[in-house]
Amino acid sequence: MRVVSVEEMRAIEARAGTEYGLDSPALMERAGRSVAEAVRDLLGGNVAGRNVVTLVGPGNNGGDGLVMGRYLAEWGARVTNYRWREARLERVDGTLPVSDDLDELREALAGADVIVDALLGTGHARPLHPVMRAALALAARARMERPETRVVALDLPSGLNADTGAIDEGTVAADLTVTLAFPKTGLFIFPGAETVGELVVGTIGLPDTMAIEPGLEMIDRDLARRTLPPRPLNSNKGTFGKAMILAGSPSFIGAAALAGRGALRAGAGLVTLATTSERAAIYAATLPEVTYHLLPAEDADPSARARDLLAGLRGYRSLVVGPGLSQAQEVNPFLLALFAGLRVMEEAERPRLVVDADGLNILAKEREWPALLPAESILTPHPGEISRLLGGEEVSGGGADRLAVAPRAASAWGHVVALKGGCTVIAAPDGRTWINWPPNPALATAGTGDVLAGVIGSLLAQGLAPFEAASLGVYLHGRAGLRVAARLGIAGAVAGDLPAELPLAIHETRGH
Repeated sequence: MRVVSVEEMRAIEARAGTEYGLDSPALMERAGRSVAEAVRDLLGGNVAGRNVVTLVGPGNNGGDGLVMGRYLAEWGARVTNYRWREARLERVDGTLPVSDDLDELREALAGADVIVDALLGTGHARPLHPVMRAALALAARARMERPETRVVALDLPSGLNADTGAIDEGTVAADLTVTLAFPKTGLFIFPGAETVGELVVGTIGLPDTMAIEPGLEMIDRDLARRTLPPRPLNSNKGTFGKAMILAGSPSFIGAAALAGRGALRAGAGLVTLATTSERAAIYAATLPEVTYHLLPAEDADPSARARDLLAGLRGYRSLVVGPGLSQAQEVNPFLLALFAGLRVMEEAERPRLVVDADGLNILAKEREWPALLPAESILTPHPGEISRLLGGEEVSGGGADRLAVAPRAASAWGHVVALKGGCTVIAAPDGRTWINWPPNPALATAGTGDVLAGVIGSLLAQGLAPFEAASLGVYLHGRAGLRVAARLGIAGAVAGDLPAELPLAIHETRGH
C-alpha cells in the first residue's frame, strides 16, 4: 500500500480530474460513502438508531463528512452535524441553534455512539482555531465520560501534520482513522502515530488502471501475502532451507534460543545453532528440533573458530550473526575472520547474512565496515545501533528522520537496513523503502529483536531475497506481537511469547 505526502496526494487528485474526469464532487461522494461504510463496520454492521455526531470543517474534509452523514442517515442512523464555520448544529430534518459556549454541542456529544472528526484534512498545517480546539476537547471529554463512545478521524486526526507527524495541542486521538485513497506519511511518525488508533484505508474511487509513482510503501496483508514463500505439497525439509544461527554467550545465553525458536516457527526446514558444547547441552533441553554446530571454545584461536564455522556452512542458505554474542575481547577477531571468509566464498555457496545486535556493535568499531560484509547483507539495528554505525549521528525511535536515514544508509552501505522502532522502516540499496504498521508496545521488551533476527534468517533460508525477507520478517513479527498483545495485554509480555504465534500469523496472512 503506497504511503503518500501531501504534495503527492494533491497530484494524484489532480490527475484523477484531468486524466479520468473525476472532479472533486465525484471523489467526495465516493470518499464519504467509504467512511460511512467504515463507521457501519465499527458499529457491528447496523447503524439503525445509533447516534453519530460529525464535527464538520470548512474544506473538502468537512464535505466528505457531510456525504458520510447522509449515507449513515439513509441507513437509519441519527446524524447530527456541527458546522464549525457557521457554529451551528443541524440534523437531517432541520437546523438546531447552538450558543457561543457550545452547550448544545456538548449535549449532542454526550449521547453519541460515534463522533466523527471531519474538521481538517491533509492540507492544513497551521495551529487549530480556538473554537475547533474547544469542540475537540468536548469530544474527548464525551468519550472519557462514556467509554463506549468511539472517535473516528476522517482521513487523519485534525491538527496532525500529514507530512511530519507533528500534532496540535488540541488534536484528539482517534479510535479509528479512515484515511482516504492512501495512508499519509505523518500517520507513521510520532507523535502523530499515537493519535491514529486503528488504521483503515478508504477509497475515493480512483480507477484501478491509474498508475502511481513508486515510493514509500506500507506492508499490508496483500503485500505480505504476495511475498510469502510457497509451501508446496511435494516437500521435504530441504525444500524450505537450512538456517544457521551464531548467537548467545555466557552473559546472554537465552538470545540463541529465542532466535532459534523464531527461525523454526517461521518455517525453515532445518535450524542449526552454532555454539559451544556446554551451551548446546543447555539449549537441547528446550529446543529438541534444533541441530547444533559445535564450535571450539571461546578462548580458542579466533581464525580457527571462524574456519570451523565456515566449513559447517555448506548447504545453508542463511546465517544469522549477533544476538547475545556480547562484545567480549575474543568475539571481535572471530567475527571479522568469519566475515572475511564469507566474502571470498563462491556466491552460489555463500549463505545470505543477517547481522544483529552485538554483530552490529562490533562492526561499528571498524573503519569502512560496510565493505567487510558480503553485498546485500541484512542489518537490523535499533536507533542506538544505527547511530553507532553512522558514526554518532542521532537517530530517533519514531521521528520523521527515520524515513530519510534508513534509505540513505542502505544506499551508502550497499546493504538492506531494517531500522527497528515503533514503525520499523526497511530500506534496500536500490531505494525501495517499506514501513510496518501498527506500532505495538508489547514488543518493547528484551529479546524480541533476537526473535526477529531468527525469523528473517528463516525466510532467507526459504528462498526469499534479502529485502523481501527483511520486510516480511518484520511484518510477521509484528502480527505475532499483536496476537500476543490481544491475549496478554501490552505490558508484561515477553519475547518467549512470540514464536508460538508466528505460525498463526503466517496462516492469517495466507488467508486461511
